[in-house]
Amino acid sequence: MKKKDAVLKLWRECFDDSDQYVDMFFSEVYRDDDALLLEQDNRPISSMLLQRYAMNFHGVTVSVSYVCGAATTRKSRDQGCMSTLMREALRCSYDRGDMLCTLIPANDWLYHYYGHFCFSPVFYVDIERYTSAHTFRHEGVYTLYEALDTPEAYSFFREMMERRKCTVQHTEEQYHQILMDNSADAGIVTAIADCDSHPVAMAFAVPVDGEAVVKDVLSIDEDARSAVLEEVHKEFADMPVTVYGYYKSADGELRQRGMARIVNASQCLSIIAQAYPKMKLALRLTDPVITENNGIFLLSEGECRKVDNHEGKLDYDIDIEVLTSIVFGNDVTRHILDFPAVRPFISLMLD
Repeated sequence: MKKKDAVLKLWRECFDDSDQYVDMFFSEVYRDDDALLLEQDNRPISSMLLQRYAMNFHGVTVSVSYVCGAATTRKSRDQGCMSTLMREALRCSYDRGDMLCTLIPANDWLYHYYGHFCFSPVFYVDIERYTSAHTFRHEGVYTLYEALDTPEAYSFFREMMERRKCTVQHTEEQYHQILMDNSADAGIVTAIADCDSHPVAMAFAVPVDGEAVVKDVLSIDEDARSAVLEEVHKEFADMPVTVYGYYKSADGELRQRGMARIVNASQCLSIIAQAYPKMKLALRLTDPVITENNGIFLLSEGECRKVDNHEGKLDYDIDIEVLTSIVFGNDVTRHILDFPAVRPFISLMLD
């Protein structure tokens, strides 16, 4: 059996996705070299995909992986199959040059499970809830922008995404996959333009259990944001609207959105050292899966060095999960630990 056929077989057994979504995913998104497959007696029993993305991080674009489609046949569950694949995925992620491995747990209990592999819940969204009677008021005059499947639309999308700090980015190919994903979920992608017909806001929405869920909204300013949300409201008449907003502060209604794990500590700390050349730090790090991350790291004068011994005082003696929590912490972490923490963001991952 070909690898793609084996993964598809497991996918159909384990997930309740529509035929339209599965056909779209395996024709447009799936790649053999992203797939990890575990077999027993020439029979596929477990699989996952380790997809490739990029993220802006302290002024540098880094490679990150995204775990999805983790599936194990019913007869082979509770036998350590997924644990074996997850360790393989982390090793693969490191070997191909990723700095970070990310995922979005399908259920709340999986946050605890993935914590066993040193993933930390660092991705959050700011939940905005509006009743069906709400009016999104705006002052500007806008028109609908319908040319979503064009280079200009993607250029706007990319520019808005890149304005966000520490955000998982999407290539043009991945942008088109997002459009197809929304369509497969009976959703809409709505965009508006200014008086010169240039796009100024874009929203991705799907109906979920009687409400319109906006999975992300991109705009040049708050007025355009309100205007495009009003268009979403019109499309889903009589439905309340819930927006998964970009994380801005700790004042809103925050919800865990996903997890991350540093897979290359040296790369991560070197970028931070270069961005903050006055920073001095000594830490001992332990990693139960990726042995290259074990050791003492010294940050000073814009560089990060890994050493075998250090006679001076250590600022931290931590494992890779704690380092991930510190690096991708919020403003509280930044101030208490005096560390340049930055809260990451993830959206539109076809989940």
